[in-house]
Amino acid sequence: MDQPNPEEELRKIAEDATAPVSDADVSRARLVSQFVIFPVAIILVALAIYLGLGLLTVERKTAEDYLNTIRVGGINSRWQAAYELATVLEQEQREGRIGRRFVGELIRVFEASRPDDPRVRRYLAAAMGRMRDPELVGVLIAALDDPDDETRINAMFSLRAQGDPDAVPHLIRIASNDDAGLRKAAVYGLGGLDDPLVPPALEQALHDRAPDVRWNAALQLAAASNNAGLEVLGEMLTPGYLEGLGLNSGQSTRNLPFETIRSVLGLSEQQSPTIRRRNILIEAIKAVGILDARSLAPELQRLREKDPDLRVRQAAIEILNGWEEK
Repeated sequence: MDQPNPEEELRKIAEDATAPVSDADVSRARLVSQFVIFPVAIILVALAIYLGLGLLTVERKTAEDYLNTIRVGGINSRWQAAYELATVLEQEQREGRIGRRFVGELIRVFEASRPDDPRVRRYLAAAMGRMRDPELVGVLIAALDDPDDETRINAMFSLRAQGDPDAVPHLIRIASNDDAGLRKAAVYGLGGLDDPLVPPALEQALHDRAPDVRWNAALQLAAASNNAGLEVLGEMLTPGYLEGLGLNSGQSTRNLPFETIRSVLGLSEQQSPTIRRRNILIEAIKAVGILDARSLAPELQRLREKDPDLRVRQAAIEILNGWEEK
């Protein structure tokens, strides 16, 4: 038997590879494309349409849609809808799309949420702060006695946003509560209300046994151009003071909560000690600037020159430069 010639074999392979495509091969290719390429294309188009419709559906959700989900949704969808409600309420009211009927429905849903997941009630109480309506004030005042502390705190924040002085006596009552977290929230709520009873209540809070309650009282007073809390602001800026309270150590700060004018609405107690220390100092520096308290210039100069946090140094620089330009 003749041995195959390697050169001959290679020549045949090359000829097969470069030979013209036959009609049978073309037909088979078309048949394959019908069952593979076309279905894949259809799937991709269908997927694109589905995703596009999904995005349109999400974008079109209104406050009314979220309220309906809270009424009839599942366990998780209800509290998530309550959370999302706050994000659309403010814009829709600004655009004039929130009417009296919606406010009444929101109140009814809130009242019906008592036996529900506590998160639903918490987020609904917070959502009420994204719109201003006199009808909400009484509901929020009643929520100050809710069994869930977080609902009570959110109600206090929302009462501040409503700006109705009817809330003042109720917040003053909570400002003497045994729970420091509730006292702090009450002080914050009072700071946004215009009433003759507010300054004395905040000045009383300057002597609170909890440091963060004192700090919030001083910041609220400074925001109203009241320098009664200047001594407390100086305390906040004292070298080593915050570190002595554990804010710059690795220990937990859960028992020393602090939310400032800005962060009280958004930042939790899970902040790192470094960020919490930064927020405290920056808010104190800004308060000193509002009051034009140049007696505390040495403290600001020290922070400008020596503080390890660049944002704290920048805050001090801005106030000091502003004073120099006057």
